[in-house]
Amino acid sequence: MTIKLQELNKKYGKKPVLFDINLEVPTGSFTMLRGVSGSGKSTLLSIIGGIEPVTSGQVVIDGQDVDKLKGKVRTDFYRHKVGFIFQGFYLQPQLTIAENIALMGIFAGMPRSEREARAKELAEMLGIVDVLESMPAEISGGQAERACAARAMFMKPEIILADEPTNNLDPENAKNVIEMLKQIQEDTGATMIVASHDPMVERYATQIISIKNGRVAEEKK
Repeated sequence: MTIKLQELNKKYGKKPVLFDINLEVPTGSFTMLRGVSGSGKSTLLSIIGGIEPVTSGQVVIDGQDVDKLKGKVRTDFYRHKVGFIFQGFYLQPQLTIAENIALMGIFAGMPRSEREARAKELAEMLGIVDVLESMPAEISGGQAERACAARAMFMKPEIILADEPTNNLDPENAKNVIEMLKQIQEDTGATMIVASHDPMVERYATQIISIKNGRVAEEKK
């Protein structure tokens, strides 16, 4: 699913954080948004994921100007088309790992039996079936990152966004998570966008977009 950003600008109050962003992310790519902390890459990822509104410009996904989507249509679009792996995991501490993975199914009104079957399917795929009944505080950082990936994949999205997925992990777990994301992209054909300053991600990317001081500084393909 192709993503195009056209003359995109973003301000928080009077403070500009993104300037005249023009770029295209091809369908089925593994794209890295590369930049230091504070460069604007996480904000850009949040805009693509529909979490942050633009100040001006367009976000066009699969030919659709998403700013024109309103209400339930917009909610359903992002629920079914986009999966988000948040920085810092954001697993609900009062829910089991299985319940965390299936959360999007609850919002979508999926029957419980279907939710549980899908959560188990994803857990088996990502190697965390043995922690499905555990609470988030009882599992490792690598397992938590895999649980977040499973949650993002739950609705079979065509776009998966990952914000600094290696930030809280040791080098071995970081490598495992990046390899996992690459495998997900290859197996599902989803468009994968990873915001990161980790050089390891570059080895797996098919497209690298550098963000510096809120601008696209460099683009490699």
